[in-house]
Amino acid sequence: MKIFNKYKFSNKNQTLGGTISTALGILSLASLSYGIYISTLADGNAGLKVGSLALLSLVLSSMGTAIGLLSFRESDKFYTLSKVGSMLCGILTVFMLAILLMGV
Repeated sequence: MKIFNKYKFSNKNQTLGGTISTALGILSLASLSYGIYISTLADGNAGLKVGSLALLSLVLSSMGTAIGLLSFRESDKFYTLSKVGSMLCGILTVFMLAILLMGV
């Protein structure tokens, strides 16, 4: 039985858009989590603070989704962070839009 080692001999890097998209997704998730934390401490009466954090989360996740999807145009790169960032930001965008529509 022969065991093959998997080595990558490549000069490829992650896409810049994927890195930015993942960072925006993490910032959006942090903003949403902090808003939930503030709302919990204020027993649901946080008002404008939580609303502004939720809007910030929606804007960051929307931008991250767009940048992540556009990063697939870069050629000869690894797309792992593009996939992670696009999916994270896309899920957060849909979640924040659902919350926004429930409040209307």
